[in-house]
Amino acid sequence: MKIAFVRLTSLGDIILCMAALQVVRRRLPECHITWVAERRFADILDHNPDIQQIIRVDLKELKRKKSLTALRAEYRRLASCGDFDVVIDLHGMLKSAVIAASLGGVRYGFARQMLKEPLAGLFYNRSVPVPLDLPAVCRYTALAAQSLGLDFRPDELCPPKPYLFWGEGDGAATEEYFATDKRNILLVPETSASYKNYPPEKFARIANLLPGNIMICHGNQQEFLTASQIAERAPHARVLPRLNLNQLKAAVGRCDLVIGGDSGPTHIAWACGVSSITLFGATPVCICPTERNRVITTSSVVNLRKPDSRDDSVGHIAPEEIARLAQELLA
Repeated sequence: MKIAFVRLTSLGDIILCMAALQVVRRRLPECHITWVAERRFADILDHNPDIQQIIRVDLKELKRKKSLTALRAEYRRLASCGDFDVVIDLHGMLKSAVIAASLGGVRYGFARQMLKEPLAGLFYNRSVPVPLDLPAVCRYTALAAQSLGLDFRPDELCPPKPYLFWGEGDGAATEEYFATDKRNILLVPETSASYKNYPPEKFARIANLLPGNIMICHGNQQEFLTASQIAERAPHARVLPRLNLNQLKAAVGRCDLVIGGDSGPTHIAWACGVSSITLFGATPVCICPTERNRVITTSSVVNLRKPDSRDDSVGHIAPEEIARLAQELLA
């Protein structure tokens, strides 16, 4: 059976969607799996033995060109990657549904009431209802399983079998930053949305409360500035160089503990089986917590469909509470 998954962005959501691969592969060991993702995030899929083909698309570049010829060429390229028996749109937006339609095969997606853009449902052959009260990682896996006629129990992902991988040389970029005589702790200072960010001064307080080798990652200039603010307040913390996704996977995979908000690097830790503490305020818990992957939530009433961007309650979590949990996990 030839199966195509479509999940274009973002980093964290692609990681959560990838959990479905191990469930599908366990039930259908001979299937051929293709994944379609935006080029800037697609490297997170590299080296995964469950994926036989990765299709990278660049919708931002197509939008910039504003060329009908370029759009047709991309459509033909996608159509040439099939024929697929089943295409599963894990994204639920109009752009992902159009891409799913270009791949051929029977198309599945979330039921209309779960779609961010309901018009996407017009491109599906079959819509799948999935309980909204499940963590996001379980909703994505449930959609994949039901689309293929497979049984799925959420406890199969508590914990998941580690499913992110990297190349042999990807650890070299951070080799000098890791200690051999101390526990290695990675702080993730920012997320994709400001209301999900934990304050840098409180991250510094956590760093100063914890023994060990403290490192801070970043993915853009703003995150670098925040990481630098933390390092200024916590002299023993070091800012890592900017890493590509395969280097980031290798760094996270070597850590003893990762602490951060609802973001890609903390999801990488969960997917690698690395101990983590993820902080949630305005957004719902999207992973399955485990003995080594803990979450701290606030008392906010969460809107699943549209989180409140004014809700900065994640910043009210006490650094001492996080540090206590970190020491428990490190022990």
